[in-house]
Order: sequence, then C-alpha cells, then structure tokens
Amino acid sequence: MNLWALFIPLIYYLLPSERTSRLILLAVTMTFFVVDLFRLHVTGVKDAFFMLFGSFMRHKEHNRINGATMLMMGCLMTGLLYHRTIFVAAVTYIIVGDTFAALIGQTVKSPRIFRKTIIGSSAFLLSCVACGLIMHFFLDFQNLPLLHLMIGAVSATVFEAMPLPWDDNFSVPIFTGAIMWLI
Repeated sequence: MNLWALFIPLIYYLLPSERTSRLILLAVTMTFFVVDLFRLHVTGVKDAFFMLFGSFMRHKEHNRINGATMLMMGCLMTGLLYHRTIFVAAVTYIIVGDTFAALIGQTVKSPRIFRKTIIGSSAFLLSCVACGLIMHFFLDFQNLPLLHLMIGAVSATVFEAMPLPWDDNFSVPIFTGAIMWLI
C-alpha cells in the first residue's frame, strides 16, 4: 500500500519554491536509498528492518531495492524532469492507482492481461480519473488542462499494466509525466 506516500505530491505542491521541493525530495530519496543499501548489506540493519517493515514488503524485495525506494527514485526523476503540476499528477496517479489496483485486484478475481487483473487495472484507472478530477476542480492546475489529466490517468494505467523491465513505482510516474508534457 503506497498511500503513505501521498505526502510527497502534497508537500511538493504546497511548498512555495519548486527548487526547495526538489532539494527536499533529493534528501528524502537519498535517505531511502542509503537505508535500503544498509538493509541489503548489513545483517543487524536487515534484521531490524524486517522486524519493523517486513510485513509490508513483497518476497521479491527481500534481496533487492524495495518498492518504496523505487517510488522515491521515480518521484525524484519525475520532479527533475517536469514542472510542479505534472509531477503532482503523475506521482499521485502511481500512489493512488497502485493502491486501489492492489486492494481490488487481489480481492476480486478476474482475467489477467500482462500479469495484471482486469479488475485491478480498472480500479487503477478509475482512481486516477477521480484524482485527476479532484486536482482539476480543487487545485490550481491552470497550466494542466483536464484533458491532459485524463490522458495522464489513462497513460498511467497502461504503463502500470505493461510488462516493462523496470519497477512500475519507478517508471510509471516518469512515463506518465512524459505523456502529459508532450501533449
């Protein structure tokens, strides 16, 4: 569940300076990365980490960089590449969409496409569309029209469902941002 990470686009949006937002994001990402490296290579740290956070991790993350660190690295890249509103939208889509896709997709059985359930991908899309509407109507997103937000929601859903070789927490916000920036 990635909902804890909603603080990232929220703080990024609320801080007055995009430069300050990027510096804070860099510091937080570096902290996540260093802690994850210690978790992977220092036995005592690994044991303590698993005692505290092991139930939140997928089995495949036990011996590689975890999803939270990959999300932070994807957020950092997205923040460095795109302006504030694209960053907020793209990062919100992966955080909220991935959470709802996991909750619904693992609960309700449905056919799969590219290892993702259709119902999970539908939950991803609907939650991203809802976020896009909220951002459009309640945040000052004058330079990012509703059409761009909706195309971003669809793009995030497609990129999340595709069997890309990179962790989706890393790649989805970057690719989604690219689509919103290009249109």
